[in-house]
Amino acid sequence: MRKLILLLLSIVLILASCELFTDEPAVGDVYAIMVGLDYKNNADQDNLKGTLNDVDELHIVFGKMAEKTDSDYFGYTFRQEGLAYTSAVNHSIGTNTVNSYPSMANIEHAINALINVTDDNDLILFTYSGHGGEDGSIALAKTSASDESYFYQPQNVLDLFTTVKGRKLIILDTCFSGLSLPDNPGSSNTVLGSSIDEWYAKYWENSTYVLPDMYVLTASADTLSYEIDLDPSISADHRHGLFTAGLLKALGWGHPHPNPDTLQIPPAAKESVLTVDSLYGYILDFIEEHPDFNPQWTILKLNETKQHPLVSGGAMDMVLFRF
Repeated sequence: MRKLILLLLSIVLILASCELFTDEPAVGDVYAIMVGLDYKNNADQDNLKGTLNDVDELHIVFGKMAEKTDSDYFGYTFRQEGLAYTSAVNHSIGTNTVNSYPSMANIEHAINALINVTDDNDLILFTYSGHGGEDGSIALAKTSASDESYFYQPQNVLDLFTTVKGRKLIILDTCFSGLSLPDNPGSSNTVLGSSIDEWYAKYWENSTYVLPDMYVLTASADTLSYEIDLDPSISADHRHGLFTAGLLKALGWGHPHPNPDTLQIPPAAKESVLTVDSLYGYILDFIEEHPDFNPQWTILKLNETKQHPLVSGGAMDMVLFRF
């Protein structure tokens, strides 16, 4: 009887120490839609210096991650740069041609174009680097100087991706981006939660975990997010979003930039497996290491709020790459 009790206790301890994963995916293709804007054609928004670097370098690194796992990579960058209100670049997504200027219509067209392209084994990435509204909305590109309807609700992006097959990760590097996290019956957000009673009730409720095929990783909760200069010693600075700088480092991309062909298994991977949660933990540590760009909340400074990345999914985790 004593041996049986010890065996049961051992099983409980093992299960308690394990991550819960969605089903192990077969190797599929990787599709990425990456959006970045500098807002130089938008007098209503401050210019940003790191967003286009975010897009360009994530495009390189995710392509190399796919290559290391023998996946085909299809990356589409949507960049608003300078004063123009269109782009000379068009993307071919399946049988669709989509202009790469990141207006609402073009972004929706690009996501819809994936519907007849992807399958359940594929990994689909969507990244956004830009301004965000205090309601969690994202500021896409104006189509003219007088355009006032460029703020877009991330829920629209999530709704569109529900019709796209595959495992999906939405990455938002913008202020107040945590407000766009979807509600998940298996998770509770203690950063945005307004009541400890609500959190306590959520923790003890008898709900079941849902296996999501879409996760959202955000740069902040309901606070500002920041840009960081990775090379302040020289006059020509190299900016990134603080969150995206952590994401790139988690994927093995630093500054000065390494040769992309020499990238190894990313440092955020655990036992050669890269998951949403392992990325999140690495980014969180990276932000903690940069307090000068990350105002700290303390009991003596109630008006200063820390940039805290968030992730949906609860106790469930999703495998992105196996190396």
